[in-house]
Amino acid sequence: MPTTNLTRLKEISRRPKESLEAISTNDIAFIQDCLTSADDEIVAYAYWTIGQIGIVNPNAVASLINQAFADLQSASEKVRENALFAIGRTGRAKIDVVANRIDEILSLHTDTAPRVRMSMIWACENIANTDAELFKNHIEVFEKLLDDPDEKYVRPEAPEIFRVIGKYKPEIVAQSLAKLKEKLNDTCKTMRIHSAGAIRIIEKNLTF
Repeated sequence: MPTTNLTRLKEISRRPKESLEAISTNDIAFIQDCLTSADDEIVAYAYWTIGQIGIVNPNAVASLINQAFADLQSASEKVRENALFAIGRTGRAKIDVVANRIDEILSLHTDTAPRVRMSMIWACENIANTDAELFKNHIEVFEKLLDDPDEKYVRPEAPEIFRVIGKYKPEIVAQSLAKLKEKLNDTCKTMRIHSAGAIRIIEKNLTF
């Protein structure tokens, strides 16, 4: 049964956009059932599937996002990671499901798993593409992530949230320019490249 469930989840998540826009109530009921599975792989893939649907048809999965927030406390790293994916993608398309819960998302910036911290940044990038203002009072969290000890997942991604916010609300991250410029000398090559891109976008939009 778990293998069958995983196969069906994969089939749903890989459907073309037009099929996800017309997702059936039976499919949603199936995904919801998968969220209660004792198999963490099934639960994690259910959240991946929710994220794939949520970006194109957020109303279909909005009722499942409360469970995603609850599972940010899951003992499974992969469940936490993919719950953030579901929250970020669905929130980008339907901002009201996340607008009052930014603190819950940001709480994962201290997660023990680097991939979860990275996924937290991704979720925030998605949401900031719709409403960057939501992060106005939380920039210090992202500045801390610029100094994250993980060089494989977190530090390469950390500058990207500044780029996204800088595209829409550069004044919110203007005070972070000095910190980003320090990172032009970081030991992580990808961080140096992404920091340069973030600086360029912020400075460009501050002049408009």
